[in-house]
Amino acid sequence: MNCRHLTYATGVWLLLSGPLLFAQGNTSVAKVTIDPAERFQWIDGFGVNFTGPYFRDDQKAMFGMLIDDLGATIFRVVPYLVYSNWEEVNDNDDPNVMNWEYYNNRYSGPIFEATWRGLRYLNSRGIRPVIALMGPVPDWMVDDKAPPPTHDVCNKSAKEPSPSHLNPAMYPEFAEEVVSLVMYARYKAHVDFEYFSPFNETDCYPAEGPRIDPKEAPKVLGAVAARLKKEGLGDVKLMVADQAIITNDYVEPILEDRELMKQVGVFSFHTYGENSVGPQLRRVKASQYPQTPVWLTEYGDLNDLDKTAENDWNITSCAPAPKELPRARIPQDSPSQRSATRPRNL
Repeated sequence: MNCRHLTYATGVWLLLSGPLLFAQGNTSVAKVTIDPAERFQWIDGFGVNFTGPYFRDDQKAMFGMLIDDLGATIFRVVPYLVYSNWEEVNDNDDPNVMNWEYYNNRYSGPIFEATWRGLRYLNSRGIRPVIALMGPVPDWMVDDKAPPPTHDVCNKSAKEPSPSHLNPAMYPEFAEEVVSLVMYARYKAHVDFEYFSPFNETDCYPAEGPRIDPKEAPKVLGAVAARLKKEGLGDVKLMVADQAIITNDYVEPILEDRELMKQVGVFSFHTYGENSVGPQLRRVKASQYPQTPVWLTEYGDLNDLDKTAENDWNITSCAPAPKELPRARIPQDSPSQRSATRPRNL
């Protein structure tokens, strides 16, 4: 979910609770003033994460509530449970040539078929979902040769003895695997989508994703972007880097790669503690690509017992104070003029 959504969510709460507040007494009057000429943020939409293989037709009513009642417009869908290791055996010995007999067999199985049905159902509701990968990659793509990390990693990752680092020699193979999925989704499953997230929480390896350090991320993403273009999928934008620890700087190395940035559509982050996405937002705004959207795709504080809305806002807001929030001009004919929950470019 876009970190900026919380301002709108707060506004909705005020609108809903306003009549109740007014009914409590006649001695005080609450007054809300809205200046439509003053714009602060562009809201891309409310978001939902779900695991595609669990989709069933009897869940359509639930998805209808998410779309029609909550107003969710951005669905981040994980296609293969929480793993990225469906290519358990290398399709062939050439990463430049996809073995479609192998891949067709993998992507036509019941796990993926449930995902394709779910994604097409979202399309039928006017949603262009994000296809997002999670979890370990095939064992034959990883090694144990990386030096100790210089960035923060999850506690379990720091103690991880088994190989979990994506081998740089395997970047072309990794790109082949993940782009083959994108190709199948577009050309054979007939799913309409715009964004693709090729890995997840690579600072919380191996369970959440392979180990990919911040300085390595542009090379991995560059291999994926090049393969997308080679296969005629240059219109698919990358959503990166969905890191677990929001204070890690995956952004700067990516921003420095001008060719890669042509393919980056969204910067996405997770936070499960007290740190805000604000510093990352300011990092993007100060770059040569200030219009690149910043989304908060997972959030929560697992150790915080304060469940109040005020505390939730203080932790997950884009900046520590409203005056620090970036201003963004919204054209008068923008969809956001009609619905603050409708995502851009849909």
